[in-house]
Amino acid sequence: MLVVSLPLFLILGCKKSDDSSTSTSTSTSTSTCTVSYTAVGKVGDISSNLVTAALAKSASFTKGLTVFGISLLATSGVSDAKLLHAANVTAELLDNDENGTVDNLCVVAKLNDLSTYVTMYNTDDSEFNTDTLAEAGAAKYSGLGANETVDNYADNSSHDASIEEIFHLITQYGYSNVYPTVFGESNTSTSTLAQAMDVARGSSTPQRCAEAPCTWTYNNTTCPDNGSVESGKAWYFYSDSSADYTTQMTEYIYWSVSSKFDMHDSAAGKALADNEWCPNTRAELLAQDPTIYNLIDNSTYAFPTVLPNASYGYYTFTTSDIITF
Repeated sequence: MLVVSLPLFLILGCKKSDDSSTSTSTSTSTSTCTVSYTAVGKVGDISSNLVTAALAKSASFTKGLTVFGISLLATSGVSDAKLLHAANVTAELLDNDENGTVDNLCVVAKLNDLSTYVTMYNTDDSEFNTDTLAEAGAAKYSGLGANETVDNYADNSSHDASIEEIFHLITQYGYSNVYPTVFGESNTSTSTLAQAMDVARGSSTPQRCAEAPCTWTYNNTTCPDNGSVESGKAWYFYSDSSADYTTQMTEYIYWSVSSKFDMHDSAAGKALADNEWCPNTRAELLAQDPTIYNLIDNSTYAFPTVLPNASYGYYTFTTSDIITF
């Protein structure tokens, strides 16, 4: 297991809460990983990042910004408000205590090394085409619809998908690569995460599928009104036929971390979770799945513990942070 010790040497700018004219920057170096980042930046400003404004424009994106080096690219139908919502959530997931310093330096370094980005479309991902970005080597991204970027369960029905999709980016390309024996996600993975997920799906024997369509079978697909699923039965039963084993892992770590910070602790949250996941609260996760709870609770990995509310406390994102392509 790779355990990263991060003695941080920081050069901090001044804290900014309302004045959007000056961003806060931090340069951090350790013997393990090195990255320079700003809370907010312009797409294409980092020379080592393969995502440029010109490439974004060629892919039919019209505007964007960066958050801790990660590009957020939006099509014309996405409102500035929705793009800024996603920017705030990105910042909160990476700097969950909102002090201007990312919580897991090596994860952010890896996300920057891979030139990861978030695509935002209005209602349909056919609004853009990432082929030119992929041809340039920028192929690691997560897609997010403006229509699903909402205040979490404010309508008593819909979760904030920006939390889910941006977190997928962070785990799939960040944690999976930095800690491969612990959080490695692949169709052949035997990581600690994979083993915990197999048990959560009702068996210690992996049920694998590497190419869609996949047929998933479970020994349980219902959740109790209260309490835990009985021992040996599945409490995670994602059945989407388009999901391979890797995707199953991506969804499992999302459900685990988001339940631990009580994202789904409501009647609406339980109703949504019950379609594929039972322990929808922090307390229920600890009782049902102590293996994953203790793994993501380990401070070494610095997973977010507070539900993002799309209002990053260290920096106020405004429309002046957005550039057009």
